[in-house]
Amino acid sequence: MGGSFAERLISWQKEYGRNNLPWQQSHDPYVRWLAEIMLQQTQVKTVIPYFHRFMERFPTVRDLAEAPEEEVMKLWAGLGYYSRARNLHKCAKEVQQRFGGSFPIELSDLESLPGIGTSTAAAIRSAVTDEPCAILDGNVKRVLARHGMIGKGLKPSEAEKRLWADARAKTPQGEGRTYAQAVMDLGATVCTRTKPLCSLCPVNQDCKAFLADCQLEYPVKKVRAPVPEEILNLAVYTDGKEVYLLRKSERYWKGLWTLPQLQAEDAGKSGELLPLVEHRLTHLLLKIYPVRLPVPAETPAEWKAFTKGQIETEALPTPIRKLLLEVL
Repeated sequence: MGGSFAERLISWQKEYGRNNLPWQQSHDPYVRWLAEIMLQQTQVKTVIPYFHRFMERFPTVRDLAEAPEEEVMKLWAGLGYYSRARNLHKCAKEVQQRFGGSFPIELSDLESLPGIGTSTAAAIRSAVTDEPCAILDGNVKRVLARHGMIGKGLKPSEAEKRLWADARAKTPQGEGRTYAQAVMDLGATVCTRTKPLCSLCPVNQDCKAFLADCQLEYPVKKVRAPVPEEILNLAVYTDGKEVYLLRKSERYWKGLWTLPQLQAEDAGKSGELLPLVEHRLTHLLLKIYPVRLPVPAETPAEWKAFTKGQIETEALPTPIRKLLLEVL
């Protein structure tokens, strides 16, 4: 396959890329923004049903802006990285207030909104206008780092600058929408993290990492500090039919329904120790020790009783939902 890097990718995209995703048929910036936020660190197959649910309930940015946060979090539950949902809601409100409900497409306007960084803004603008805009999400970083063997011997900040420069240099002057989707699709489906399908890659003929047989050494992994751990002693107050939850108001899981912390006065009571649950957040490992206890005679006003059916549909953190569905 001949031609420039971009030409080869565009040809590959038209024949082998993902061209029928539900949001691809729209050039509405609201639709493309919603999809881009959901796709951050999340696979397409996971996103699709959530995208449909959100578009059905919130067909316009105004509908999303005027919805209660609780409803937004409920629809988002299970998709993870919940700060995205909170920023989604904040962003919709700002678009309504600052731009009169008309979603902006200028890069500076997009980047001024909550939850939209440089690459996301470029992806939205390119999808809407077909203009060439350099993007650098996780999939694109992997493609470019391997193709140019960029990263070794560089500080992370310098590697990032080099990758952005390479992304800009490779972005063509035409077919911006197709190229952006092509380079993202290549990273997602061919130039994968652990088992890249290099024989199927349209740019393997000049991919430096492929030619040197060191694909898995790129992108260069950052030296990470040990992940801190946090122990949660959680009380499962239940009568077997309902369980009591409260809405978390700070830190991780903010706005979601979760189990109360084990009260000091209950610490010495004999309850049923349930299996340990470990859950990895972005920068924290949670070790959850749940204890099943009878419902106290009086419950705090902020507690709310949930049935098994409600637990399946309300906004709960995934590990708490899984635990409770096994308990009830």
